Amino acid sequence: MESISEEDKENVGGKAYSLSRLREKGFNVPKYFSVTADAYRKFLKDSGLEGQILLEIARKDFGKMRWEEMWDTSLRLKNRFLNSSIPEDLENVIRSEIKKSYEKVPVVVRSSAPGEDSANTSFAGIHESYVNVRGVDPILEHVKLVWASLWSDAAILYREELGLDIKESSMAVLVQELVEGQRSGIVFSKDPNNERHLVIESVYGLNEGLVSGDIEPDRWILDRENGAIVQHVVASNREKSVRLKEGGTFIEELSSTFSDKEPLSEDDISRIYEMAMLSEKVFDSPQDMEWTIRDDEIFLLQSRPITTLEDKEKSWYISLKRTFDNLKALRIKIGDILIPEMISDSGSMSQVDLQSLNDIELAEMIVSRRSTFEKWDSIYTKEFIPFAHGMRLFADVYNEKMKPSDPYEFMDLLSNSDLLSMRRNRKLNLLAGMIRKNDSLRKNIESGNIGGDFGKYFDEFMEVFGRSSYVEDKRQMIKLILELSSHPENEIISQKDPKELIENFLAIFDRKEKKYASELLDIGRASYKLRDDDNIYLGRIEGHYLDSIKEGKSRLSKRGIEQNITDDDVIKALKEKNYIPKAQVITRDLSHPGNVRIRQIQGQPASKGVVTGIARVIETKDDLFAVRSGEILVCDAIDPNMTFVASLVSGIIERRGGMLIHGAIIAREYGIPCVTGIPDAIDIISNGDEVTVDGYLGIIVIQRQ
Repeated sequence: MESISEEDKENVGGKAYSLSRLREKGFNVPKYFSVTADAYRKFLKDSGLEGQILLEIARKDFGKMRWEEMWDTSLRLKNRFLNSSIPEDLENVIRSEIKKSYEKVPVVVRSSAPGEDSANTSFAGIHESYVNVRGVDPILEHVKLVWASLWSDAAILYREELGLDIKESSMAVLVQELVEGQRSGIVFSKDPNNERHLVIESVYGLNEGLVSGDIEPDRWILDRENGAIVQHVVASNREKSVRLKEGGTFIEELSSTFSDKEPLSEDDISRIYEMAMLSEKVFDSPQDMEWTIRDDEIFLLQSRPITTLEDKEKSWYISLKRTFDNLKALRIKIGDILIPEMISDSGSMSQVDLQSLNDIELAEMIVSRRSTFEKWDSIYTKEFIPFAHGMRLFADVYNEKMKPSDPYEFMDLLSNSDLLSMRRNRKLNLLAGMIRKNDSLRKNIESGNIGGDFGKYFDEFMEVFGRSSYVEDKRQMIKLILELSSHPENEIISQKDPKELIENFLAIFDRKEKKYASELLDIGRASYKLRDDDNIYLGRIEGHYLDSIKEGKSRLSKRGIEQNITDDDVIKALKEKNYIPKAQVITRDLSHPGNVRIRQIQGQPASKGVVTGIARVIETKDDLFAVRSGEILVCDAIDPNMTFVASLVSGIIERRGGMLIHGAIIAREYGIPCVTGIPDAIDIISNGDEVTVDGYLGIIVIQRQ
């Protein structure tokens, strides 16, 4: 840190350079050293990662990616970082610096990217920092983890939003001695909401709980002119503190002595105020600073400009990282409250005989069911989708600990054949099996005679699963079952023994951390299952809503009213006998670009294997029931209500990308190749094209017919 100068600013990054300047001005800064951006670039070049990164970011325009695709790209890159070695000459230099002063002391390994935390952009919370890292090899490993965080989904998204050139990104790393303070906090030398004020926030113990949002701070608002306290907002629940453990940190309960006492005295507040105002003079701009107090001595940990970019514009990127405690609470809410309420709402709807209602009652029922569907659709977005990050959290920890050659190996630990969609598919295959073994039954069904045991089991199937917007037409389902019965059953293929993988994963944790690891796996599995099941539950509610629309249109057709009218028109026409709605004009773009002579497309690998087959492009619900055994399913987006055709197809191609989307999940369950993230898949590929799906490389090869 002693040798950092103005010329090194871009090489050591914002954090390291700022601390160097403050140290020169007499601030109490813990000792540190910088692993420069040049070192990062050498690592990329010598390890071959440079070319791999370019290949990954060229797969698809980031602006067209969903979060699942962005996370997928990040996961693959992070795994490559973890499985790549630092060049020997570079490692020796870093190892030597660690041994000088840091081998036997705990350190913080922080990001310090060039351009990070400038006056116009703040990457606070975007890149990774690791607290309480001990030993030469662990420090080297965490340097790689910080380098990899340059390619986290949040960092990629944020750079994209700011218009920064992702290909030119680089990362320096700050390795700083860890000071275990008894009290810590942050200070804004200028309140972003009131330029006359300065804000101090403080907690007991380390800053980790404050920064992560796990611990509520006491907050003091001061007058910038004289440091007078304008307001003190007491933490509503001052009960927790972050302490060190053997590598990492943990949250513990405060004793009553401290829980009833504010963490800062008036003298502490005065000293922090003076430090903040002096730092502002050094940089000639308002500062956001982190500090800690050990034995009454204040240590300045980092200082960055208060960005002109409002925090709310960045909050979405940081919110991608759902904390473990948040996920546990969300699981209880979803499992104990929301899912039972969804089932109850769906059950209530199924009790209503729509044909017994008069027109006005039916119109009111449509309004009621639409309102219920819209309510649950909103809850799905706000509550259910965020819980999918349980899979993501498990994946991050699994890959960091296990360093598998396959970055998607974690999915084999989550795989769950008790998914509602898989139970539905097994029931379908049982029905198909009855026909497969009985030629006379096949002939009866083909002639429209559905009775006996088959008819009983089929009616039971439709009662349980026939309420989704896709599985509602008995005629179409019979057609599908007949197609299934014409070919051997496509059994679920286990990719690896999950028991062995689970045992290996849990074995890497020490006794104290095993409970956390088991809970994390449990959350990941629950998230995986719910990712599929919640769509089935929502599909049932939507199905009931569509049933009421269908009944309304049926009645209106007897009055000579055309079927292609809006739902609002259906409601109005049922209420007003003289109302004649205008039919919607449906146009199709006949200049279908399927004739574009693209022969090969690069997407994202989602399920291993290579297969060649005939493309079946899905553009409407009816297209699903035209699928034939062995075809390649080509679609815009799959949801679990559509995956009843999975046991028929030999491969899946989907526009949406990512390992966590439903097409990828069901493909891995059945062990069929899948490539996702293909822009305009249904336009580029036509029905009847011969396509090869390479689920290892994420490549689609098209042979036009």
